[in-house]
Amino acid sequence: MIAHRTRAQLKTEVKNLLRSNWKKAILLYLIPLIIFATTAAYNDGRMHVSAQYDINSFASFARFSSSFGIISFLISLVFLLINQSANFRALDWMDDKSLEFDPIKSNFTYFRSPDWWQLIFIYVITSLFTLLWSLLLIIPGIVKAIGYSQTYLIYKDLNDRGLTDGFSLTTYITKSQQLMMGNKWRYFILQLSFIGWWILGFITLGIGFIWIFPYYKLTMVNFYRDLVEKNADYL
Repeated sequence: MIAHRTRAQLKTEVKNLLRSNWKKAILLYLIPLIIFATTAAYNDGRMHVSAQYDINSFASFARFSSSFGIISFLISLVFLLINQSANFRALDWMDDKSLEFDPIKSNFTYFRSPDWWQLIFIYVITSLFTLLWSLLLIIPGIVKAIGYSQTYLIYKDLNDRGLTDGFSLTTYITKSQQLMMGNKWRYFILQLSFIGWWILGFITLGIGFIWIFPYYKLTMVNFYRDLVEKNADYL
């Protein structure tokens, strides 16, 4: 039986990294956090305004929803590129604790990369697959989403190693599902272990998220590192 790191061990490793690097971690995830919070507020505002439309103004409601849908999609793509750029730098950082990098500029790595479109296609494919599974039942959709959770980090890892000859974008999704076999419950419980931190973030009117968000994101990256170390054959 594979002996993975416990939740406590994964978090302790991240805490040790953050002990003298909080500023770097906060700056690395500050822009993704701001976009995430802004998007959440934007969606709340959209729901509030759309609730004012009645059945007699269906055409206006349709135009309104369509325009907001396009804007939401574009925002999600920008967030995707910034968020994954930060995660990719975080993976490098977890592998090399002494790595020197500019945390703000790291957010825009994939805006300068010729492969930016690949991340977008992976996003569209995984979102479509998750939606199709969710149409059956909510639980299968959640299970599949968890199975796809390592796709982007696998993409980054294999590309860095030069091991992607002949790969299609769905290959990374398949490898994520293979890597997560027997690990979905561990991932789910790890997510649940942050509920107390999320509550604390809301209690502090969002200020706490400045520290909580990078701690959470780096822990998820560390989870991936642990998976790969114990299941190298999948890659």
